[in-house]
Amino acid sequence: MEQRIEQSERFRGGWTLVEMILALSLVSVVFLVILPQFRILQAGWDSKESASEIQQNARVLQEHLHRYLAAARSISVISGSGQSLGVVEFQDAAGQTCRYEVGPDGYVYFGTAGNLSLLAGPVSRFQISGFSLDDLINPAEEVSSIRLIRVSSVIAGTGGRSESYDFSVYLRTEPEPTALRILLVVGNPSSLTAYEQQLFQRLEGWGYEISLLDDHAGQSQVDAAAAAADVVFIPSSCGCQNLGSKLAMVPIGVVMEHENCHDDMRISNQEGSMYLGWGVRVVNPTHPITSSYALNEYVIVLSYLFGDLVRVRGSTAGGLVPLGMRLLQSHVNLAAVEAGGALAGGASAPARRVVLPWGYNGFDNSWLTDEGWLILRRSIEWAAGRM
Repeated sequence: MEQRIEQSERFRGGWTLVEMILALSLVSVVFLVILPQFRILQAGWDSKESASEIQQNARVLQEHLHRYLAAARSISVISGSGQSLGVVEFQDAAGQTCRYEVGPDGYVYFGTAGNLSLLAGPVSRFQISGFSLDDLINPAEEVSSIRLIRVSSVIAGTGGRSESYDFSVYLRTEPEPTALRILLVVGNPSSLTAYEQQLFQRLEGWGYEISLLDDHAGQSQVDAAAAAADVVFIPSSCGCQNLGSKLAMVPIGVVMEHENCHDDMRISNQEGSMYLGWGVRVVNPTHPITSSYALNEYVIVLSYLFGDLVRVRGSTAGGLVPLGMRLLQSHVNLAAVEAGGALAGGASAPARRVVLPWGYNGFDNSWLTDEGWLILRRSIEWAAGRM
């Protein structure tokens, strides 16, 4: 019995030195076999992470360049095509001066002049070249002619990895148009009526440049004033008996309110006539003036319950295009004539003409609804050739 106890206690003892050496040797061999695989996996992971970082920087640069540089109004500064770390400065869509440049740390920065922020990088090359549309091979010498910008970049990542990316950005913007110039016909330029003052303020609020023309002016004065404008507006406040047909053949657009001007402007062989009404039934939704409305849509242009509108009557111009009519009737109250279209009497219109559905002695433009003012504005811009 004692012998069995001694044997049991012997077998519960620790490892021998030989056993420990063998176990450690076995573990070392296993580590020596596995460790290179871990290093390969780690290197692959680092490579993928570096590639992902480079691609992310490239994506940021591409999207940013196409969002901001493509909408530039003009280029003011661009580095030479031989400069590896270039710079470009431009006016953005809001008129602010912005720039891309590479900082001392090798990163690309963007922002308004004097307030740049980190955008992407690092880069070892950020070469910028500008081209005109007439020559896409040789960089443009004049920055004002640049319409295409190419950026050749080398973006660096971790572990010494780098990749090349080339971006091409076409400047979509066109030169900003000049303000539309309106020649407003009035009874007395030195003392505007309340009607004319409200009209003047509205037109000025739309950003138009306004010149006044006395309806008593002679033909030579009318011609000289028209030569310095884009469109003429004849409000219902002016004296058509004084103005007569002096604007009938001016080579710029004319928009008319006054019913008594229809025959003088050769829209028809008679003056217009009034009728009780508040709106326009759209009959031509494809024309720029009425393109925002549906066919037969009734557009309320007057807010005054007892207001009157004006319709065209008599023998109308051959080139007259009806845009709107009286509700439930075929009386034309909004119409246009394209340049070259036949006028009443056979002559061709030297420029665009528009007849509005309101305007007579005593008409108050405070009665116009927002839709009425919108039709007026679109008529002016179409007659001036801006639409």
